[in-house]
Amino acid sequence: MIRGGIAVVLACLLPLDAAALDGQAVQAVIAQALRDAGQGGAPVVSANRPYPPCMAPLNVAPHQGGWQAVQVTCASPGGWSRVIRIEGGAAAPRLPGVTDDAPQRPALVLTESLPRGTVLEATHLREAPIGARARGDLVMSPETAIGRRLKSNLGAGQPLLARHLEHDWQVDVGGPVTIATDLGGIRIEAAGVALEPGQMGQDIRVTNAGSGEVVHVTVTGRNKVTVRPNIR
Repeated sequence: MIRGGIAVVLACLLPLDAAALDGQAVQAVIAQALRDAGQGGAPVVSANRPYPPCMAPLNVAPHQGGWQAVQVTCASPGGWSRVIRIEGGAAAPRLPGVTDDAPQRPALVLTESLPRGTVLEATHLREAPIGARARGDLVMSPETAIGRRLKSNLGAGQPLLARHLEHDWQVDVGGPVTIATDLGGIRIEAAGVALEPGQMGQDIRVTNAGSGEVVHVTVTGRNKVTVRPNIR
């Protein structure tokens, strides 16, 4: 349990050699840390996944105050850190005034920690609810992410944003776009001009060529966008 907002940091010793670690060794360290902290759940770690060597004990700590993921850190010179998702882990204590019925929306999150340069596969992604007010250019569809390469290291459970992926522009700034609006099953299209570039699934702003109105849209294809619900 975590009380008073104090994070519990647990250190587990590994042999002091320069050999690279594998997922099985890291999994064992995390499992022991969970037991020592009286926590349930199981780390989501591939047994054959390689990890860099560490000449110091690995530190395992709850991530962002909860045990739904843990931060595994090597504190030796040139050390490293990874966020590992815990299947069935306990959530962080709820803040006063935050209720269970807070608005949420689905988003794509990572099933495991991945390094920069990884080409995304279907097994790397899952859908999970996040706060409806979460900011960022969320990638909403797996089809827009699978086969693309990560630009940065990402932790397990982290929402996938368009900026995390190598650019695949579908809309160019200043270029023409077709703006689609769905109204009760009726699809209305209008011409517009992009105010910023956009990748598939990314939220951008465009100008309606007829009215001059700035509209918030989501990129759905080459030079095609759809108006975001309830946002203008």
